[in-house]
Amino acid sequence: MTDRHITDAAEDDILGRPAADRSYGASTVKRKRRTVAELDVIDDAILAAVAQESPVTLRGVYYRVVSSGAVDKTEDGYRLVGRQVLKLRRSGRLPYHHITDGTRWVVKPTTWNTADAMLDAAAASYRRALWLDQGVEVHVFTEKDAISGVLTPVTDAWDVPLGVLRGYASETFCYSMAQAILAANKPVFVYQLGDHDPSGIGAWKDFQGKVTAFIKDSHRFSHAIFERIAVTPAQIDEYELPTRPTKKSDSRSKSFEGESVEVDAIPPTILRRLTKAAITQHINPEAYRLHQVAEQSEREGLYRLIGGRS
Repeated sequence: MTDRHITDAAEDDILGRPAADRSYGASTVKRKRRTVAELDVIDDAILAAVAQESPVTLRGVYYRVVSSGAVDKTEDGYRLVGRQVLKLRRSGRLPYHHITDGTRWVVKPTTWNTADAMLDAAAASYRRALWLDQGVEVHVFTEKDAISGVLTPVTDAWDVPLGVLRGYASETFCYSMAQAILAANKPVFVYQLGDHDPSGIGAWKDFQGKVTAFIKDSHRFSHAIFERIAVTPAQIDEYELPTRPTKKSDSRSKSFEGESVEVDAIPPTILRRLTKAAITQHINPEAYRLHQVAEQSEREGLYRLIGGRS
């Protein structure tokens, strides 16, 4: 069966967008009606995938179900998985928080009911800057908003900035990243996870080039190392990742070989493992041990201050 590109519009629809809000016409292809038994198999595959991989994106669930053989790797297959995910969530069988959506957020200032509540929260949440006593700094970037929710548990745990590039980064953003690297006054490792396709690879190279140029133009010494940790050609073979046709209309495809692979095709547990490995290889164990001791001591000091307030 010929692969078809899975669009973002499809994801909006299967997440529950009313038909009146859709910007595309009705399909002329009659959808195959699944039996109850077939839908049960798909539901079981969805629940098994989420149980192993959560938090996971909707697209990530789709790729796991495709790998199980429960649906075909087509747009119709993607829509079907989306509809079943929606039904499972609304029925209570699939917890809402197990599916991550990093493309939408709410901004609100931090406020408190009382000053005492603020002090208690400050002590409980206190974290010492982990990289302060390490010999390097680490930054992680993802090409897509949705993947940020998959990686946050790792980057938060290791106090690493997590950024979303969304394709080709602006001149302004690249300049600000260069300034952050210069301000570190130590080697900075910049890791990225993105699609293996002409646009994804091109955007990453463009980001590296712009940031490096700004650093050089500053005439200040700085050491920045850039590395893509997913998706790589080796991972496509190692994990037998599902592919999709490369867009021949993209001018960048002339220098690109093979089919394309979305970063969502890699299981979230593997994405988190790759990210953790990239980060922790730079951790000095003794410096980290002393960091933990200092953090605990400082947190206890905050609690003593709070306990002694009038």
